[in-house]
Amino acid sequence: MGSDELADLWEWRQKLLGIRIDTGRGFRSQMPPDEQHLSREELGRKTMAEASANGRNIERLPEKAHF
Repeated sequence: MGSDELADLWEWRQKLLGIRIDTGRGFRSQMPPDEQHLSREELGRKTMAEASANGRNIERLPEKAHF
């Protein structure tokens, strides 16, 4: 194994070690305990249900909404 190849492998390793994955744990820890385990879809459905229970009418925007 040549020194150039070794240097390339080391550089690749350093890049891989620098990768971080955001799991949203920081944001989720600020949510109420009963909502921390919900997916985005489930959280959206819960929010819509709560709004409907409070008498608010929320309409979804079309998929390709222009502002």
